[in-house]
Amino acid sequence: MKTTDIHIIDNGVLLTRSFEEALKFHRGNAYWGCALAFRMLQYAAQLLSREKTWEWQDLTIESGHPGPGVKDTIEYVTGCVSAGRFQLTCTTGETRCVSDMDYSWRVNDGKQYLTLRLADGIVSSEFLQLLDIINRNEANEHHYEHLESLKKAMTEKIWSLDLEQAFPDARLIRSC
Repeated sequence: MKTTDIHIIDNGVLLTRSFEEALKFHRGNAYWGCALAFRMLQYAAQLLSREKTWEWQDLTIESGHPGPGVKDTIEYVTGCVSAGRFQLTCTTGETRCVSDMDYSWRVNDGKQYLTLRLADGIVSSEFLQLLDIINRNEANEHHYEHLESLKKAMTEKIWSLDLEQAFPDARLIRSC
């Protein structure tokens, strides 16, 4: 698995964020969500740091994905959640993965506004169906085992793709 650390400035201090540390910060089993958010943030850092490294205190993030791995990784890398600069935009009130969540993010650094959406075909339809079964409390051991195998496969896929493939059609707009 390839990993590329993310660099971000916090009050003048350059911080380095790694995927391994994001997993430790999460402390849960949502490693697919952690990988997804980390890759999204890698791309955001690349696109928003062309002129200078992006700064922690300038960022706001909107997420269509309510899962705990995604939210924890956004917090670990950017601090936006605890600083009140994070907004969940999906229609569900859930704070867990649900089948109708949106795999899109908007990141604003005060000068630029970036929109990213996960490419079609990365998230398995079987995964989404299993989420519905689990969230209705109808899952058995086989469902959970299959969910784990799908999470592993999606995690491997997100790491195998170039960022441009994983998040095609990125839109970067300069703020006024």
